[in-house]
Amino acid sequence: MHHTHRSLAYVMLIIVIVVLPTVAALGWYQVTRDPYFRPLGITREALRAYGVPGVGAEVVAYIDWPAAHAGHAARKQLAEDLAASFASKGVDVQLVFRDGTGSTRITYAIGNSVIGPYSTARAAEGVAAAVEAYRMNRARR
Repeated sequence: MHHTHRSLAYVMLIIVIVVLPTVAALGWYQVTRDPYFRPLGITREALRAYGVPGVGAEVVAYIDWPAAHAGHAARKQLAEDLAASFASKGVDVQLVFRDGTGSTRITYAIGNSVIGPYSTARAAEGVAAAVEAYRMNRARR
């Protein structure tokens, strides 16, 4: 019986030793909201939201979407296609939809550089140019 209590105490000690750092980090994360202290939760989105420079989307695609284009499905499809195009080249993109007039136009901003506007039919050309500008911008740092 005494041996069982001793074994149980060892198991509890091991559990405390394993769990205590995670609990401490999670507690500190709750206080500071610093994503570096979030156990198993460091994501690009969290770092970007926290304002860590050089993380996440440095390419911003401004999509001027006319109010006359009522198709929410078309807007969602365009967003998915643009995100997939940049992801296939290993680059994150932040998509910003703005109210526009006329036809849909896409303008890419990388740092101080602005590329476009491009029509949706020529958006792939803009993606290639934006990725090249992104890589040149990264090489300068």
